[in-house]
Amino acid sequence: MSNTFKLLEDRHHVIHYKDEVPPKDVVDKALWEAWKTSPSKNNAMPWKVFVMGPEHKEEKIKVWYMVRGNHVDREILAVKEGEATKTEGGWEGQPNPFYEHIKSAPYLFAIHAKPRQPNLFYQQQVEQGMYFDQAWESQVNNYIDTSAVEVGMFIQNLSSYLLEKNIDVSYTSCFYRDIKKWHDIGLNYAEFRPIILMTCGYAKSYRKDTISPFAKREDKKPEYKEIVKWI
Repeated sequence: MSNTFKLLEDRHHVIHYKDEVPPKDVVDKALWEAWKTSPSKNNAMPWKVFVMGPEHKEEKIKVWYMVRGNHVDREILAVKEGEATKTEGGWEGQPNPFYEHIKSAPYLFAIHAKPRQPNLFYQQQVEQGMYFDQAWESQVNNYIDTSAVEVGMFIQNLSSYLLEKNIDVSYTSCFYRDIKKWHDIGLNYAEFRPIILMTCGYAKSYRKDTISPFAKREDKKPEYKEIVKWI
């Protein structure tokens, strides 16, 4: 097996990070390497990575609030619509511990949609009649699926580069999509909806260390043959 396979296979979801902070230049280099190696339709990269470092503790707590609030609201709605039988207690219940990494992470990467103007090559194509949808604010939700795929490739590359440096990473896709909710509590750094949250640092505890033997045994992916079919 390749070194990359081993690094990614050994990655585990972080519950809490240590207070020790990875060097900023190491994290920034990993971000640069991910930017350099990640593909994007029309080289547009219609998204932006907002980095919250160790000094942004209050902002991380607010981001965690966006995550927990979404979780609670979706559970309540699911019960109302008959898609779930009960909630975990709403706002009065115990917060899901798997979101805690957001608050303790030395670095939080919040990746949001961001319209982009075409580069010089594609600007020439636009002048000849090409439609460049990534440039238009009105089209953000129409190309968000493509952006999400690109961001997925970006954070996979970023994860690999950080794991090579023995820096742990974790992700969260549970949060309010409506950017107005973020603005309402003072998270005004972005203009457009979030796509993914990623954290990094040195792990203090992992999810695998907190779950039951039953969960360790039975919380598995679908079988390979259920996901991959050769035609």
